[in-house]
Amino acid sequence: MKIGKIFRNEYPVGLIVDIHDYCNASCKMCPYKSLHRELNKGEMDWTLYTKIVDDFSNLINRYQFKGVMTYCNMGEPFIKENLFEYTSYAGKKGVSVYLNTNASLMTPSKIDLLLNSGFRGSFNISFHGATEKIYRDIMGLNQHKTLKNIEYLTTNYDKEKISINALNYFWPSGEGEKLYNLFKDLGVNIGFNKPISRGGLISTYRKSSRYKIAGCGPERVLYQMVISHNGDVLLCCNDMARKVIVGNLMDQNIQQAWNGPIFRDCLEKIYRGKHSSKNFICKLCEESVPYLSARRIIKLLLPEAMLKYIRNRRKNDWAPSRALK
Repeated sequence: MKIGKIFRNEYPVGLIVDIHDYCNASCKMCPYKSLHRELNKGEMDWTLYTKIVDDFSNLINRYQFKGVMTYCNMGEPFIKENLFEYTSYAGKKGVSVYLNTNASLMTPSKIDLLLNSGFRGSFNISFHGATEKIYRDIMGLNQHKTLKNIEYLTTNYDKEKISINALNYFWPSGEGEKLYNLFKDLGVNIGFNKPISRGGLISTYRKSSRYKIAGCGPERVLYQMVISHNGDVLLCCNDMARKVIVGNLMDQNIQQAWNGPIFRDCLEKIYRGKHSSKNFICKLCEESVPYLSARRIIKLLLPEAMLKYIRNRRKNDWAPSRALK
């Protein structure tokens, strides 16, 4: 598919599948707490899940790419006692899986079930405070129990496939250094990031609506598909409020939704300046590219071949690279 100078493959290389949309944490930088009462929540039917995996597997075999899947844009995957059945099915179909988790429910018994079922993917663990008080205040979880789970994982699994994602939510001085030292002792890599508004949902980080945009900074819409528990396909992982639904995999396949008119219309709004309302989610997102920006001008000057090369490299690194090995 071509959108102006933008080339997008006829298929996504990454899927985020909400096998359910429940979470046991109450992270202050996440809109889940305010959204979970408003949205229709539930668990994905197994038949729908296998349909999605089978469809993705067929695309992987047809186009010969490394397809990656993770779970629960909206929730915590380890709420599922039988999570290993989901990862095992995907693995047998040639789909690489990595797990985004807060690790509080990632108990040794669940880790054993995963590993014994053949799981060889990566773990990306959210851990937002070094001191117990700050951790509990930000995430609403028991730090001691979570650390025990992480320690068990690091003892029984390849540490190169484990990473920590830490969001600096108004930390006091020195908190980041404490976190770094905590996981350095465990031999696990840690990455520090800043919270974002999730498309304008978090007022603390919300910026004024952009008058006009010229693209998506991370360009997730060019390689990543987000699927709710009921099969709805969302524009982006930041759209936790499900404002923009571009298809539904109950009655479509992945390519039909990916290349459909609703998705194309959104891409025209994002990349080509097609008229959109001031409340269009990408105009509220600080990760969008402002129309009057150096980035836009540079992109205009680059030849199509160079843009395609850059995007191909980026989309292949969507998940932690270790998950693709």
